[in-house]
Amino acid sequence: MENYIKIIYKKFLYGTIRKEEFLEMRHELNKSDLPELTNLFSEEWNEDMNPEVMTEKDKEIIRSKLNFYVEFDKKRLYRKRMIQIAAVLIPFVFILYAVLYINQPSTETEKDFVVTVKHGDRAQVTLPDQSKVWMNSNSKLVYRNGKNNTREVQLTGEAFFKVYKDKIRPFIVSTSVIQVEVLGTSFNLNARQGSDVVETSLVEGSIKLSGAELSQDYLLKPNEKAIYTTSTKSIKIVPTDNEVETAWKDNKLQFRSEKFGSVVKRMEEWYGVKIISNCPNIEHDLISGAFKGESLETVLESFSIQYKIKYKIQGDSVVVLYN
Repeated sequence: MENYIKIIYKKFLYGTIRKEEFLEMRHELNKSDLPELTNLFSEEWNEDMNPEVMTEKDKEIIRSKLNFYVEFDKKRLYRKRMIQIAAVLIPFVFILYAVLYINQPSTETEKDFVVTVKHGDRAQVTLPDQSKVWMNSNSKLVYRNGKNNTREVQLTGEAFFKVYKDKIRPFIVSTSVIQVEVLGTSFNLNARQGSDVVETSLVEGSIKLSGAELSQDYLLKPNEKAIYTTSTKSIKIVPTDNEVETAWKDNKLQFRSEKFGSVVKRMEEWYGVKIISNCPNIEHDLISGAFKGESLETVLESFSIQYKIKYKIQGDSVVVLYN
């Protein structure tokens, strides 16, 4: 087994590892202590095959937290138009450690774990406390062991949390305006920078919402969504469809009775492009649909057929819609 782990670990270093191999390797690593891991990999790390593959800094990051990993579903913009509209693009799933930044404040002994997800990307993260987080495009997550024996997370953007239950250490997610406190549960939190609303949807368990601008604390039940409006400093709780709320973490772009203009904004985040819509006649039309794994051009072709609009792709990052 030791030799096999060395083989798949080398695949990991060179970026050729398959997902199931990575998960098996991670399982074996989690059963080993740090000195054992250091001895196991010293030969591979010191092997002079290609010194540019991994720097010493990268080695230290992996050595310090091998159980902290990120899985990305990378969306790609294809220039070549697809012949059949029903064609499905199967996204590459690959592992990246380069986007993981571990910073240690000068006044603290604990390290902050920071994960940044760019436009057009999504990530799955396992935190040091074994809680799992699915991060949507253009989002940032900061994790630390806080004071008073708490687990504290700061979120900018959108993420789905599946919190590891720990009655002794509460799990607290902070945004710029509200805090979500849980013991063990799963929920979706959307706190986009620049947006006027912060939305929290509960899938299972229970959560408490609090904030300096709230007149009281609020408790959510499963299948409820809290919508906080920053301009009015008000909150309302409504029933919700969690299948729609959390579809993005399963690589599905889904919308139900949503305005076309809003769908365009979501597509910008999803594919990491700028979309200029010159179609004011359909801006407020309500749209329902779902796309799983499809390329941007496939989605644009669907809209083109349904709404008789045209589109053109300028370079790799700009799309123009017109009549």
